[in-house]
Amino acid sequence: MTAQGRGPVAGTDREVTTGASRFGLRGALALLALLAGALPFSALWLLVQGSWSPLASLDGDVAADLNDVVSGNPQLLDVLRTLTDLGGTGTAVLVLALAATFLLIRRQQRLATFVVATGLGLAVLVPATKALADRARPIVADPVVTQPENASFPSGHAMTSLVTWGVLVLLALPAVRRRARPWLVLAGVVVVVAVGFTRLALGVHFLSDVLAGRALGAAWLVAMTAAFRGWQHEHVSATEEPLDPLDVPPSQAPHLAPSTQELVPGGRNGVLRLVSGATGLFVVLGALGLLVTGPLSDTGVGRFDLAVVRSLVALRTETWTRVADAVGALAGTRTVVGGGLVLAVVAMAVTRSRRPAVFVAVTLVGEVVLYFVVAQLVQRVRPPVTDLTSGLPTGASWPSGHTAASVALYGALAALVLTHTSTRWRWAVLAVPALIAPAVGLSRIYVAAHHPTDVLAGLLLGACWVLVCAAVFLPRPAQRGRRPGDVTVA
Repeated sequence: MTAQGRGPVAGTDREVTTGASRFGLRGALALLALLAGALPFSALWLLVQGSWSPLASLDGDVAADLNDVVSGNPQLLDVLRTLTDLGGTGTAVLVLALAATFLLIRRQQRLATFVVATGLGLAVLVPATKALADRARPIVADPVVTQPENASFPSGHAMTSLVTWGVLVLLALPAVRRRARPWLVLAGVVVVVAVGFTRLALGVHFLSDVLAGRALGAAWLVAMTAAFRGWQHEHVSATEEPLDPLDVPPSQAPHLAPSTQELVPGGRNGVLRLVSGATGLFVVLGALGLLVTGPLSDTGVGRFDLAVVRSLVALRTETWTRVADAVGALAGTRTVVGGGLVLAVVAMAVTRSRRPAVFVAVTLVGEVVLYFVVAQLVQRVRPPVTDLTSGLPTGASWPSGHTAASVALYGALAALVLTHTSTRWRWAVLAVPALIAPAVGLSRIYVAAHHPTDVLAGLLLGACWVLVCAAVFLPRPAQRGRRPGDVTVA
């Protein structure tokens, strides 16, 4: 793919406003038509309401059979719980909000309006149809998850996954090579099918719930796509591009970034620098960990670790515990994954380069890998006091993973701001990791997940790894003007 411009801004402000109004009217009419005449959904609804025995028998058999398989397989259950989140409300909000933000930064207002309008319609459809049907959830012999409190029919996850990932596929189709488009569609279908299956296997939906959710979600997506095509044709003529239902010309497609730019600057040399930095960190942190847990365990260092942990245990209150939990969540898995995704997408949209996204990914993934291998080497036991955590491995105290992750995430943010802006206030961004990372470390000591030296090791790991990745991926100040995609804010 080649680098694309920002795309034209159609007509005057009045024309854009009028076009948006027309699109909104079409969307509202599509919603009314959908509720009145979505035949597959309506047929399933009537059959469910009438307790049609063949369908009721099939629903019960599928729920019972899948429950028998899943209830005795904890590994499979973990996989299903992870996959089902791909159709959750949180995932939908994150994906659609990121897509709309990316398009707005790239000045693709029409496509951004399509994303927002489709998402808002989905937010109305799911609770409205559930309230109308008001069907109880399945009752299985061995429940493997807590049953949601809302109605069972239709499946919100099935509907949400189809619309969310369908929108993403529609946006991406004109931006990828023609021969890759069928594979992109197939990937979207696999995700949607997998989410629907998880709802059945987890025992929270009947088969008819999932089928109805897919039918209604597909109808809504088709209706909004048709509405957008009509609005789009007021701006440009049909492109006749294969597998491009939105009729977006390739020149106006939301391309991610130039494909001619090396993902890792310097090629092999860049990779070697990353590997060398990671190896050096592993050796240093591993050696320090073995030293702290070995010869220094009965010295002032060991006594200091235990004294600090015990003093914080003595200060525990219900209020401070809630504060510690909230601060610790700033470096939790969901926050790091979601925050990293937001950071990567926004940086890629602003700089028009894939390197910032690769920088964020390598920084976060590399931190996790380094934490894991160092923890496996040192095998330090967590503090010998009553802890406020659950499910943590006992022999993975050194270094603090939460602390290292907070430095990696917020340090990556600071590095991107410092590299790609030149405002006089840009250095203030360093306050973000400087304040959050120590606070996260203190919260981990408070809940007795880590010793103070574990936290110091986490700070060292995160800070050094961010510096290594920034040195490889991000341009120096003198090089900004020669790097494609870099921006300077006056």
